[in-house]
Amino acid sequence: MTISEWCASNKVQMKVFDMGRRIEEISTKLFLDIEQQQQAYPTPYLKHAWLGILSWYKDQPGQHHIWFVKLPLDERNLMQTGPRNAFLHYWKQVVNTPKQEHGEAPFNFKPDAGRMAYFHALAVQVLAQPATAYYSQARAYLSGQQGWDHWQNIGLQGLAEVVARLQQDNNNAILIEALPHIPTVVRNAILNYLENTHPDPALTLAINDSLAAAVSGSPTAQDLAAYARALSNSENIQQRQLLLLAILQHPLCKSVELLAAIGSRCWQDLKGDLLLVYLECLARNEQGKGAFNALLADMLTLANMRVEVIAVLAAPECSAELRQAFTDLVGEIKKYH
Repeated sequence: MTISEWCASNKVQMKVFDMGRRIEEISTKLFLDIEQQQQAYPTPYLKHAWLGILSWYKDQPGQHHIWFVKLPLDERNLMQTGPRNAFLHYWKQVVNTPKQEHGEAPFNFKPDAGRMAYFHALAVQVLAQPATAYYSQARAYLSGQQGWDHWQNIGLQGLAEVVARLQQDNNNAILIEALPHIPTVVRNAILNYLENTHPDPALTLAINDSLAAAVSGSPTAQDLAAYARALSNSENIQQRQLLLLAILQHPLCKSVELLAAIGSRCWQDLKGDLLLVYLECLARNEQGKGAFNALLADMLTLANMRVEVIAVLAAPECSAELRQAFTDLVGEIKKYH
């Protein structure tokens, strides 16, 4: 029995979110197909499906469960049934004997504070619960009501809820107006959350202007990584690709932190010339062969990425250094197969 089938037979409502590369809802039909191995997991990350599962009963408002599980995938990105079954068995035990101590769920993981905050921001909307008090505090700050320097008491939860509700309460416009003024810590937190949304053209333009201002100063690799993440899911595909190219042409382009953010979040745009630029940077990264192998091996698990990479390596513009790095990676993979 699958998780989907068990929930349906027990009248458990469920929403499943991919928590790997970004936080996105997985439709009920797609998750069932994944569980039945009729569909490969579309966005594997480090050879696993990183899931956030929210469950509740319609007739028991306020009573819900949240699970974070990291389930292994096979070489075809199909979900392995054994670990899934072990987690489902644990879930059944918790439901059947709620007063007993059951320990940690098998294959569980704990998201970092930022991702936990964003998941919670989505969960309260799914459960039709009101926003937290942090939401109004964050909106007041981003509206400029408190002064841009008074940000220390603005929590991640409030910022996450603003981004999760971009289409509500004029939040999109508020964010556009705030971006030129907010300090780096707040800006980067918001940019990281924006990877989970689809910034519209107006917000993408504001991110563009903010990036230009940052680059004119002395940005860190962390700053540029945050911009790459924010742009990765923008509605304006041409604009985001141009900005991604500009980031890859910055002197910090060999930073592993930056390259990891681009490889894990911007994979949809890594094709053709843009992929070549990325791989050339990756081949010359500041940490050497180990980082190249780890980041590219993870990218190659994504659908069609292998074909794209092979095409780039065959291009006359591809450097000998990049070709050699890829050859070495293939040799490392063959050692373990």
